[in-house]
Amino acid sequence: MLYMLGGIIRSFSFYVTLAIILALLTGGFPAHGSTIATIALILAMTFSISNIPFKIERDDARELLLAFLLNYIMLSSIILAMGAAVGKYWEGFVVMAFAPPAIAVVPLSAILGGNRKQSLFSVLFLYIAALPILPLMVYAILGKEVNVEVLVKNILLLIALPLFLSRLIKGKIDAEKTKMVSNICFFFIVFAIVGENRQFLLEDISTILIISIMMAARTIGTGGIFKKMGEIRGLKREKSINYALFASFKNEGLVMILAASLFGYGEAIPAMIALIFELIFIFLLESKLI
Repeated sequence: MLYMLGGIIRSFSFYVTLAIILALLTGGFPAHGSTIATIALILAMTFSISNIPFKIERDDARELLLAFLLNYIMLSSIILAMGAAVGKYWEGFVVMAFAPPAIAVVPLSAILGGNRKQSLFSVLFLYIAALPILPLMVYAILGKEVNVEVLVKNILLLIALPLFLSRLIKGKIDAEKTKMVSNICFFFIVFAIVGENRQFLLEDISTILIISIMMAARTIGTGGIFKKMGEIRGLKREKSINYALFASFKNEGLVMILAASLFGYGEAIPAMIALIFELIFIFLLESKLI
């Protein structure tokens, strides 16, 4: 009994589920939710990469291209097709399509048994690629200029800073403690984000239901397919996990900020819904239900 309880407490899914329930009931933090979520993500990123050697090899370089194809070609095309089908919130779908993957892919890769080193290099590469891709594509499709300052800030604050901090604690914290710290950090991240946005999920129920079905297919369906394809091909779990994450995750927090600032807060709704299904997908992966 105690062993089972200990396993639940160490489970990432437990922290995420608890955070979602409490956030929906309470509305999250009364103030500074975004700041708390950002600090928690910096810490989760720092601890998850603290034991990664920063030396790129040929196999790592190959994974950069695969991550690009999965996230910017395949997943972006699916999101654009869904946006065209829905019609409403088109601008939000376009911003989502060309956003980089979630920075949380790196600590999530560590939690789920993926390849942390390759996910780190891939995320860094895709964020650098996003600097020209995101503003150019949004302007080409929607005729709206995107201030790349938000992207640069994300790179410096959520990637460069954790890279520096991780070198200071390298080799000082074991894997089990690192996982617990990441779990606790994600509790604060999810609690803050879901709590801040719960009221908007009650608007336009019929359209939101349609978008929810699409986001379930986009995230759980697509990610699950690529994980299964990796297993069928005999790839190690660490590779199939990475493929599943890059095939299903976008930086929904960044999308919400950009979509709301450019087109109004309503355009952030698709990203809010996508975030919920990304959390569900992580629960399914950790529980090995997918």
